[in-house]
Amino acid sequence: MSMEGELKDLLKTLGHPVVWGVFDRDVGFPRISLQRISNVSAYSQTGRGDVETARVQVNIHARTYGEIIPLARQVSQTLTDYRGGSVIRCKEISRRDGTTPSGGDVIRLQMLDIQVRYRA
Repeated sequence: MSMEGELKDLLKTLGHPVVWGVFDRDVGFPRISLQRISNVSAYSQTGRGDVETARVQVNIHARTYGEIIPLARQVSQTLTDYRGGSVIRCKEISRRDGTTPSGGDVIRLQMLDIQVRYRA
């Protein structure tokens, strides 16, 4: 399984809707989306290595900060504790707060930048 699929399936265990990319329909709140921000491939003298490092942004949307703060901690802990499949290590490198307008409502947003080292 790919790194993307592993992380998505891992976060689904938290009991909220999860997607890699964007939701194509309304799934309610809280919800989690992931996207790759950057990727670095390792190379040796014989060619491309089999280990890569990606920066993945995890967006957590919720109606209140009371919902989002504990969920963000759960997401971070779940990812940083995980080792398996193609994923060697995940490390949280930053966290930002924000808001998203949604049909007159203000939806709270927390964005976690996660460094993922994985086997390609």
